[in-house]
Amino acid sequence: MKTPTAKDVADVANVSMSTVSRYLNRTAPITEQKIIAIERAISELGFIPLNAKQQVVRTKEKLIGLMIPTFDSSFISSTLDGMDPAIQNSAYRLVIETSHWDKAREANVIQRMLKQGIEGLVVLVNSLSEAEIKVIVGELPVLVVAGVSEGLYPHISIDNIAGGRLATDHLIGLGHRSIAHLYSSELGNKDSLQRSQGYRESLESAGIDYDAKLSLDGGYRATCASRVTQSLIDQGVEFTAIFAANDLSALGAIKTLLQNGIKVPEQVSVIGFDDSPAASVFLPKLTTIKQPLSEMGKMAIQQMVAMIEGKTVSLSTLDLELIVRGSTDKVVIKDEQSSVC
Repeated sequence: MKTPTAKDVADVANVSMSTVSRYLNRTAPITEQKIIAIERAISELGFIPLNAKQQVVRTKEKLIGLMIPTFDSSFISSTLDGMDPAIQNSAYRLVIETSHWDKAREANVIQRMLKQGIEGLVVLVNSLSEAEIKVIVGELPVLVVAGVSEGLYPHISIDNIAGGRLATDHLIGLGHRSIAHLYSSELGNKDSLQRSQGYRESLESAGIDYDAKLSLDGGYRATCASRVTQSLIDQGVEFTAIFAANDLSALGAIKTLLQNGIKVPEQVSVIGFDDSPAASVFLPKLTTIKQPLSEMGKMAIQQMVAMIEGKTVSLSTLDLELIVRGSTDKVVIKDEQSSVC
């Protein structure tokens, strides 16, 4: 049986093709009598409209790739929280992949996303260099969030060196001089290395000698930070404060201190970095350096959409803020406190 067409509808309804077209596309008003005639003809013929406004059209999705190192991070989850409403208010959908801090995996995943047809790529803390990414993606728009800018791509960032100084200055201002530092040496954690630089610069400005025994790899994870904090205690290393390069490490350190009967902040002060959701609910509440993570996520999506559309983007370094809570306090004179070892 022949599939009925719009012309058949016009013939049965005794109206012109242009009238049927106006009815199907709702482009201009037509009389009620003609509407009734057209709808009766459609019903009698079993006609299924194939015009652009009434058919179900399978269109290619507009995709933005998002490369993240891991989901196991409050930094990542808080940044994603900011991305979510921004992507919902756009015509795009995110394709999210993880690199697990592995350069080879990151390269393979980016290539896979290219095959899916992404129109732009956001890299949240890259393991690959910007030059290495460029070789893979060619002229695809790329935006780097956090980490260290190499100047090849637009970059949304904070001043991690200033953040490291801000955290350490806070502890020094409370009278602490034996300050342990928990950093992350994982590939791609250039932001942690910069925070460590800020830590050392702050010590130097205060006339405090850098002690390598007080710098340990906390891996940006609570479990790793807990383990290295325990090693400090077991080795009898004296310290009155800890600057952890992220909140997870800070919370892991606090847990271990408390398990060893060491009071926070009465005996050891602890400061983190990020201002993750857990920072304000963990006891003691965590003093930390607040990053505008949600704002960074929102800005990343908005700027990537602008880049895809060929618009010029203007990005600036976002501000940090010291949030003082209950995990830091003035140092107690040594002969008035019990040893942390």
